[in-house]
Amino acid sequence: MEQLSVGMGEWFFTQGLIGYKTILENYGVKVKTTYDGIIVEKQHLEIMADAFFDYYLKVYSVASREERYLRRLHHQFKNGETTVKKDLNQRINETKKKVEKYFSDSEEGLRFIEAANRYRQEKKYDEKLDDLLEQIIESLSTKQIDEKLTANFFKTAILRSYFGQVSFLNVSKNALTLEEQKAVFYKDFIEPVLVEWALMDAIEKEDAEEVHKVLNGTNHKIFNSIKSAFKKKTVNEMKDFIQQKVHHCSFTEFPIALHSFEEGIFTPLALSLKNVNVTWEAQKTFLPLCSLARLLIFCSQAGATRSQNKSVFIYYGGTFDALYQTNQFYADMRNPYKTFDEIVFDLVREQKLKADYLTNHYMIFEFTSDYDSKKTILDYMVMTPFLMKLFSEHGDLFQQIHPINRGTFIKYLLQNIDPKHFILNVLRNKIKNGYSALEVIRMIQIRHLNLLLAKGEEKVESAQQKRYVWALVKSAEEVRRKIGDKKAQGIAYRLLNAVRSHNKNTFMDTVMRTYISCDLQMPGILLEALHEEKMDFATVGNAWVAGLISKPNEIKEGEKTDE
Repeated sequence: MEQLSVGMGEWFFTQGLIGYKTILENYGVKVKTTYDGIIVEKQHLEIMADAFFDYYLKVYSVASREERYLRRLHHQFKNGETTVKKDLNQRINETKKKVEKYFSDSEEGLRFIEAANRYRQEKKYDEKLDDLLEQIIESLSTKQIDEKLTANFFKTAILRSYFGQVSFLNVSKNALTLEEQKAVFYKDFIEPVLVEWALMDAIEKEDAEEVHKVLNGTNHKIFNSIKSAFKKKTVNEMKDFIQQKVHHCSFTEFPIALHSFEEGIFTPLALSLKNVNVTWEAQKTFLPLCSLARLLIFCSQAGATRSQNKSVFIYYGGTFDALYQTNQFYADMRNPYKTFDEIVFDLVREQKLKADYLTNHYMIFEFTSDYDSKKTILDYMVMTPFLMKLFSEHGDLFQQIHPINRGTFIKYLLQNIDPKHFILNVLRNKIKNGYSALEVIRMIQIRHLNLLLAKGEEKVESAQQKRYVWALVKSAEEVRRKIGDKKAQGIAYRLLNAVRSHNKNTFMDTVMRTYISCDLQMPGILLEALHEEKMDFATVGNAWVAGLISKPNEIKEGEKTDE
């Protein structure tokens, strides 16, 4: 068998296919694809160990990461920010300990250690620190040091949460050289695939001698049961045994599946079949998989985007190539600090280039897993066509929301959770601290437009809908000028409680009394708080309260932007 076509399936398996292609193409090898998957070639499997390590050594290079970090802090220190020296010293010292552990006898290791010690001793900036920093970076960039530290990093910090301590990820393998670790990976993940392929080739050719040669040539325990069963069987009996007694792979069409889907295969979703908690027994399932499926799942981390220590993967109906390009478009692995909202808007921008971007349902999986505590946090979010329309046509509104709040707000929308309570909490914080309410107004506008689009209304006059919100904000701002900031703050708290408890009568009674006391005419749009024909109560209430604590300049600028 020289190649095998593998189709997409469960999201994490599809993520594995994308990771496999990503790893090999990073190595300069072209992976053939089909409409719904990839073609795995034997010649690619034979170089996979080198390609796998090459990918992770490039993407997670410790030398590259530390150089960016140290240069930035050094530049700040050089320009008079003396407080960063503590962070600089700490960062350099952490790296020095790792270098001392493995390279205290090497020339480059000693050079790094000496430069690190001298740099840390200096309390004030001096020009000689520039040279010392260059020595530190140059020594750390030495291939031997960078590869060793990077391998330890990606094994522990990146892959362990996916796969535990299987194969070369086991801490006992840290002392091995890079080539020795590649050999372990090849033996554990590649060799079983080649043995299974050779075994099926021999059976299909009805060559009993070759079957026994293949089985006797491997010492992998997973083949022991087949070895024992085949001892006195004819080729036809072997075929019957494979057909009737051996599981078929749950993820591919391969007829031999000797592995089970458990923690060592994909920690975030699998439980151990050997030691299952009794409370889970009723849900205990057995998913057999072949060695190739196991290898492909082992590539899954490379198929996702790493965002603030979490994995993010986009999945939707379409060709494999389209899905691959979508995930590759924003998967800038050299920037692991890309935020979730940046990924979402990268997706929107990329998909807008396609004619059918408003017809797909985009599933976004964001997850993190802790192998030691056996804990996985998985968020499953759906970007529906109306949400895609919201993001694509009103992305400017999102940009005026603080990044900390923006990510949370977007997740509420994607999870189909009404963000009105989140908006209330942010608004309460603005009142308490006297902060600008502009970002809250933007959230209110977005939520209002989202409610209209979710109803399936074919034509939403977004400009008009945004003006409705501004009308409420401006009217409340006029009230604030009459009554003063302190009194406005007290009323704002009272109204927020009414909005949270959905108490329309209390809200309207308080607002009407306030307008009467100010000798101002109450705008008719405030009656929406009761009738909810154009706007729901939460939109009206939050918009009016936001206006009550807003500043005139931000209202003018915000309204001008929406014109």
